[in-house]
Amino acid sequence: MDSEDTVHDLTDDRYQLIEEGPASTVSRTWSAFEGRELQWIVAKSATIRKKFSKEPHDIVKELRILSKLSHVNIISVFSHFKDTTAFMLTIYLPYIPFSLAQLLANPSFSPFPSPSVPHHPTQEANMTVIAKSFAFQTLQALAYLHDPARGIAHRDVKPSNILLTPEGRVVLIDFGIAWEGAGTSSGDLWPEDPEHMYFEVSTGAYRAPELLFGTRTYDAAAIDMWSVGAVLAEMFSTLRLYSDDDDAYDEEEPVYSAQAGDPPFVVPPKLRVGQPETQWCRDTLFNGRRGEIGLAWSIFKIRGTPTDETWPTFRDLPGASSVDFMVVPKVPLVSFLPNLSSDSAPVLDLIESFLAYPPPQRLAAREALNHAWFTGQILLPRGCFHEGAQDERTVSHLNNQELPDLLGRLLA
Repeated sequence: MDSEDTVHDLTDDRYQLIEEGPASTVSRTWSAFEGRELQWIVAKSATIRKKFSKEPHDIVKELRILSKLSHVNIISVFSHFKDTTAFMLTIYLPYIPFSLAQLLANPSFSPFPSPSVPHHPTQEANMTVIAKSFAFQTLQALAYLHDPARGIAHRDVKPSNILLTPEGRVVLIDFGIAWEGAGTSSGDLWPEDPEHMYFEVSTGAYRAPELLFGTRTYDAAAIDMWSVGAVLAEMFSTLRLYSDDDDAYDEEEPVYSAQAGDPPFVVPPKLRVGQPETQWCRDTLFNGRRGEIGLAWSIFKIRGTPTDETWPTFRDLPGASSVDFMVVPKVPLVSFLPNLSSDSAPVLDLIESFLAYPPPQRLAAREALNHAWFTGQILLPRGCFHEGAQDERTVSHLNNQELPDLLGRLLA
C-alpha cells in the first residue's frame, strides 16, 4: 500500500539516481516508511502507459508478483505510489549496496592472491566457502519461485540482479520480466499466455539457447537454470585488466568472453596492475555482445553444435532452420575456468547439469540444493537458512568465522 511518509516527487533533491534505462529509472533516497527508522530506500519508477513502456518490461506485473512473495533471498516491497497524472508507478524497496557483479570484478575473489603469485590454500578455501554460500542462497530463491505453489520464473538471472548485503545475504531483484505460470492479470501491461511467451527475455551472455531461435513456448524455470549455470561458471573465469583509454578496448564489439587456455589473470601488454584508469572485469562464459547468432555460436563453440543426440528438439525451434552452424564438438569447461579450486570436479558437474541443451535435462533448483558440491557445511548469514526445512549443513560459523568476516575487503 502507499505510505503517507513517501516522498513522491522523484525530481526532489533527496533522490539520487542509481540507474536510468529504457524500461525504468532507479534512484535512492534517505527516508522512512510506516514508523521505521530512517534508511536508504530505493525507488524504481516506470511508465504504466503501454505505448511508452518497453515491451516486455512490466512494472505493474513486477509489483503484483513481489507483493505476494516472502523469502529472505528475494527483494521485499516497502510501499508503492501510482501517479495517475504522469502515468507512472513507483515501487519502494530496500537499498542493498553491493552486487555479485561487483564481487566478480574483484581480483581477490580468486584462489590466487595476484597475477604473479601462485594459488594460496587459505584464499582458495575462503573463495570456495563464499562461492558455495552465494550459489546456495541464489538456488534457495529460485527453488521458492519455481515451486508449483507459485510457478514463477525470474527470466533475468545475472550477477547485477543478485545483490549482496554487508552480512552476505543474497537478494534477488528486478522482476520486471518475470513469468507467472498461473496466468496474467488483466491489469498487466504486457500479458502473456503459455502459447505466446516472450523470447526477448534474459540478458546477453546469460540467455538460454532456445531463446535465441524465436521460441514462443518454453519452460521458463529452465531458462533460469541455464542462467544460473552461466553465472556460476563466471565465478571461476578469467579476470581481465582493461582501461577505458586503451584503443584495444574501444572497439564497437569488445570481447570479454572466456577463451580456452587463458590464465586466471590477463594483463594486456600496454597495461600494468595499479595503473590509473584501469580496472578488472571477469569474463562471461559466453559472448553476449555480438547479437543472437553470435551468442548462439559462442555457446556452440563450447557446448558443441546441437545434434539429434545432444538436443533432439533443436530443429523444432522456429529459427533453427534459418541458419547453419559449423559442426564443432563439445569442449571441456575446465579449460575456460582457470580460477577453479584444486577440487573442481563437483562444481564442474553442477555447472554441466545447468548447461544442458534439452531444457528438461537441466537440474531443477530444488534438486540442485542437494548436489554433491554442497556436501559438508555451508556458511550462511544468520536467519538465512535452507527454506522450509531443518538443514544440518547450513551454519552461521565456520572455523570461528562468520560470512561477513570472509567478505571483509571483498565488499569494501
